[in-house]
Amino acid sequence: MDENQKLCSELRPDELCIVLEQYHEGKFERQFHEHVPRSRLSAESKINLLRALVVRFYGFTGMGAEQIVRVHLNAKGKVPSRNVALRIHTSYPEPGVLRQYCGGDTAAWADEVIAPASFRREKS
Repeated sequence: MDENQKLCSELRPDELCIVLEQYHEGKFERQFHEHVPRSRLSAESKINLLRALVVRFYGFTGMGAEQIVRVHLNAKGKVPSRNVALRIHTSYPEPGVLRQYCGGDTAAWADEVIAPASFRREKS
């Protein structure tokens, strides 16, 4: 994910910016973008929401039962193969901002301000 090109200019410290994009014909297309009050989603619910968005939109048709089972398998063994599409990754796309995301060609993420004092400070 090229983080610097995907930052929302409207993000505020009291909200979450939730985004879903899909790779199609050589570029990522935004399918969903919404801001919600940060107080409305617990950390666990935020992770579950990101995973649900990827499951719903995965490959443009959504995940089937077999794929859903495979994303929940642990790493013990090789058959059936494990799908890591719902693994959660964490990054810091700009000072004061936490991003948690999952997916690949279908990707969902949530940005939130975790250090308001560092968030979008004017450079002197």
